[in-house]
Amino acid sequence: MTQPRLTIETASQVAALWHRESEGLLRYTTVITNNAAEAGDLVSRAFEAAALAWATVGPRSQNAQRAWLRRTCKNMWIDGIRRSHNLDRLQPELAERYQRAELDPADLALLRQAADHCLCVINSLPTVRRRVAILYFLEEHPPPVIAELLEIAPSGVRKHVANARQKLQEEVWPFLDDRTRTALQEEARA
Repeated sequence: MTQPRLTIETASQVAALWHRESEGLLRYTTVITNNAAEAGDLVSRAFEAAALAWATVGPRSQNAQRAWLRRTCKNMWIDGIRRSHNLDRLQPELAERYQRAELDPADLALLRQAADHCLCVINSLPTVRRRVAILYFLEEHPPPVIAELLEIAPSGVRKHVANARQKLQEEVWPFLDDRTRTALQEEARA
């Protein structure tokens, strides 16, 4: 497969971007990869990608171009790790995001009971509140959309959501562990 040829104007614009951003980008990639050789390779590949996508990268502001280069480097780095199946090279905070949490069968059973109970509670609500709760909690529509769908005021939607949330919290409280209860209490205070 042949690479598309760059125009002289595009090449000079990419070169100007290189002179402006390459040093900072190399520092950034060295920090995330902890490997100078790999960092240099990522920087080169990111600028190659920028040149090939110059129609979308070029018109951006300098800050947006810098962000695009950093995001591209990070995505290339993560793709390389995924391809090599070597997740232990990820920084610890990223490794946690890519590992599945093991659920204890007892916790899973409690979660299923809680979910079933939540549905029973929602179904027991008055008609309008039940419709609002379904649209908000289950279908994840924002209040303005719910207000339009049900032809009620947005303030009414917020009131129904608050009342439904309070009812759910009261009914599901016995199913929650201490950490979740604390988080819910802090959220309610905020």
